[in-house]
Amino acid sequence: MKKGLFTLAVLVMAFGNVGFAQRNANLKSNVTANVLKHYGVRDEISLVPQTAAWHTVDGEKYRTTYTYDEYDFYLIEELTEMDEGDGWNNFYVINYEYDFAGNVLEALGEEYLYGDVWVPDAKASYSYEGGELSEVIYQNWDDGDWVNETKEVYNYNGDVTTVLYWDWNGSNWSSDELWTYTRTGNTLEVLIQYMQGGAWQNDEKETYTLDFDEHVTEILYELWQNNTWVNFEKVIYQYNDEGCFESKILQGWMVNSSVWEDDIICRFSYVDGNAVHGAAVKAVGGIVCDEELEMAYGYNAATKTFYGSEVDMTYVDITGVNENAQSANFNVYPVPAENEIQIQAEGFQKAEIYSLTGQKLMESLQDRMDVGELSSGLYIIKVYDFEGNCATQRFVVR
Repeated sequence: MKKGLFTLAVLVMAFGNVGFAQRNANLKSNVTANVLKHYGVRDEISLVPQTAAWHTVDGEKYRTTYTYDEYDFYLIEELTEMDEGDGWNNFYVINYEYDFAGNVLEALGEEYLYGDVWVPDAKASYSYEGGELSEVIYQNWDDGDWVNETKEVYNYNGDVTTVLYWDWNGSNWSSDELWTYTRTGNTLEVLIQYMQGGAWQNDEKETYTLDFDEHVTEILYELWQNNTWVNFEKVIYQYNDEGCFESKILQGWMVNSSVWEDDIICRFSYVDGNAVHGAAVKAVGGIVCDEELEMAYGYNAATKTFYGSEVDMTYVDITGVNENAQSANFNVYPVPAENEIQIQAEGFQKAEIYSLTGQKLMESLQDRMDVGELSSGLYIIKVYDFEGNCATQRFVVR
């Protein structure tokens, strides 16, 4: 059971017992998030947009700054710094490359060595077929060369998607795990199996419940024991009117009493659709402890204690990027939008819509745009006029 149960539940900032450096070095894509994107389901990353974050893990402080391309707003760099008491120092960096369609082609991670030297550490290479992610290969830097580690192979067949994991044994790829995603109505079931004795054996199962807006409202985790599925953990999400989740509750299954019991409660607060603060609290015996834990909480088995801190986020104002001194004046209505928006601008030339993470979603030469296919949430619209001026503002899709 190498991938772990909380693949989506603690996607944004939970590193569990894995160190911060190792989390970045692995460069593992979140497979469930990739498949949710294929089905149009909102994942946590899109619900909690960040451009800068501060973390405290084991008493050490880290800060990650996100840099976006000035033209298309794609995320091109994640620079992590560490404060050891003498100010912020370089620690780790991940750089991204894209194709013309905005698909990630490569994610390269490098470690910082004292002496102002960046050293390659890990790399993820992405392949696509028909615009869909088809393969991801992960490699580590070893003795001056890239060495294969693992790969994921995606196969889409209507409401069923499979992701096959392969391990590199030094000369060949060998199948390791099979994840099968089946979409039925408002549920998405994930069956996780491992290879043993030449056959796939059941290991874990995850069931995602979706609401009308394709938000995940609940994730049920089950284990295969004694030829039957047994409850293990559950995550419950709650959203605000802008489609951002305000809280989630991680619950554990109490076998002896056959009831769900709250374990970790995570809460976020927002300003203008951006998450500016996150905190988690530990629930013991139905009582929420006063101790606040970071989303990157961990557990010390020896002392049976939880540790962590709060998380605060600030944002780079990408609405002002690549704009001329003379801005195009425009209005967008209705707000919030449902199926269509009308752009009112003098000398209108074109409009572009971006996600809060900077990905261009659509472009139009008409002053009316169909936004019915967009998920509920906050977006950025950029409008150009014929004199070369442009301006941006945010709008909500309901």
